[in-house]
Amino acid sequence: MRTWSNGSSRRGTTSSWDSGELTRRRSVESASISPSSSTPSEYDDHASPVSESERGGDVPLSPPVVLVHEAPISWESTLPAEVYRSLSRHYGPQEMERQELIYSLFAAEQTFVKSARRIIRRVLLPLRLRESRAWLPGIPPDIARFFDWLEDVVNLHAAIAHALSTVAAIWQTGSIVQRVAATLKGFVPRLEVYMPYLAKYEDVKEALRWHVEQDAGEFGEYLRMRESARSEEVWSLNRLFEEPAARLRSYLDVFLVRFPAMRDRVQLRILRTSGSAR
Repeated sequence: MRTWSNGSSRRGTTSSWDSGELTRRRSVESASISPSSSTPSEYDDHASPVSESERGGDVPLSPPVVLVHEAPISWESTLPAEVYRSLSRHYGPQEMERQELIYSLFAAEQTFVKSARRIIRRVLLPLRLRESRAWLPGIPPDIARFFDWLEDVVNLHAAIAHALSTVAAIWQTGSIVQRVAATLKGFVPRLEVYMPYLAKYEDVKEALRWHVEQDAGEFGEYLRMRESARSEEVWSLNRLFEEPAARLRSYLDVFLVRFPAMRDRVQLRILRTSGSAR
């Protein structure tokens, strides 16, 4: 079985992936999933969804299909001018603002999923054993677990983006999204996948920094190699660590917490219709 050294090799020496052993040994690069692979990656943009019933015990939920394109900057810009004016006259400016909020959430979820999948496919998947969700021997256990938690979080957001795309399909008919509460409410319990990520984020971030800066073994060399080859539009691994927390913070701009007299209630700005808004 292929094992990695962790700090045992001197920096500047020839690594296994730099030598002729690349074609003979199971190295990090040989584990990469290429577009021509016979087994499609669950992080390919057109991968097939995997249902809850198909999951293994500890296998994270595979993300559903989310067709991601560069999103226009606003909901209004997606509509013909005459359609937008008609909707605005009928529903009023407050409802138009609500539609923009729904669109902003929808576009942000798609963008997050697209960027996160790209870095997972590029950096994390090659660290798994082929045809397996097990990590290569030598990956520090705390970092390996954190990678699993990150994938769980990304898979959750992929499911949210997919659900919102179904709801938002009505925009293509020239109408508005009137009901989105039930769609989003179902994801609230699933936000618990964030708990281990948030609990260990700072510690693992520092550990990863050490491996990038000081680890002379294969894991450290692999991280530096991937970072040096990274194109500008691709997230760094460090940014992948940070973005899920940023997604949670962004919800504070979307969710409005109200505390009416005698009872507490949480209400979404994007769930309010023009008729029920106060």
